[in-house]
Amino acid sequence: MIPANLKEYYGDETRWFIGRVISINDPLKLGRVQVRIYGVHSENTSDIPQGDLPWASVNVPITEGGSSGIGTVVGIKPMAQVFGMFLDGQNSQLPLILGSIPKFEVEGDRGKSNSLPKGAQNQSVDDIQNPTYKNNSQASTIDDDYLEGSTNVEKAYNYFMRLNYEPHIAAGIIGNLMIESGPTDIDPLAVNQTEGSKGIAQWNPASGRLDSLQTFCNNANIPWESLYGQLSFIRYELEEVQEDFGFWPLMASKDVEEATEVFHDKYEKPEIGSLPRRLAEARKILDAMEA
Repeated sequence: MIPANLKEYYGDETRWFIGRVISINDPLKLGRVQVRIYGVHSENTSDIPQGDLPWASVNVPITEGGSSGIGTVVGIKPMAQVFGMFLDGQNSQLPLILGSIPKFEVEGDRGKSNSLPKGAQNQSVDDIQNPTYKNNSQASTIDDDYLEGSTNVEKAYNYFMRLNYEPHIAAGIIGNLMIESGPTDIDPLAVNQTEGSKGIAQWNPASGRLDSLQTFCNNANIPWESLYGQLSFIRYELEEVQEDFGFWPLMASKDVEEATEVFHDKYEKPEIGSLPRRLAEARKILDAMEA
């Protein structure tokens, strides 16, 4: 007879799950990945912060060594959809990932339910996907509806956290934006009078990126001067034009310094000399948000 304290590990009480990979930066260097499991962990990061999510072991082929320092590096990427089982049955504290499930990546997969305007639960799908914010004077209205926070920095940080970016990645992005449109807060109305660059990331008209921002927001029926519109454009460029703007290196970054440098090199591509200030801002933001 199986002892009661070992019964959870026997197949009769196996529990299966599907989830989404949040981080691959295992602090123990065992090749584990951090996973948010559907039906177990709320999508709302204020209910279950990323730091409270479990680290799941990953099944590897028998052709690999199976010991620390021996064998292949786990290839699962952040935001991958995975399936697996709990090794401890109903206790459900020891997740094991057995494989990944290909999927189409859409904004809804990345927490859009937490980014809907206030009261949007009672609106039709068309109303939510095409909000009527066509007048540029309504930029502050859409920001109030879609974003949470007392400052633009806080609103931007919460926006990226809802997309399940790691805290150090959100801080690295915003540290760059502070140098672009600060100095006291990121400003969607910031303008470089010399070159005509505009917005929180100072999109340049000469390169065509300011036009791309305006076209993106116009197609979404939201004012390009809004913080929400500009943050959404950053998400679009990072996630849908990945090769050009460094999405995967950013997601694989291990700390705020690396994330800041990747966003500096791949997305902003500014003149040499401003990286130290960007690193200082990013560290300050991360410390403040995690306090």
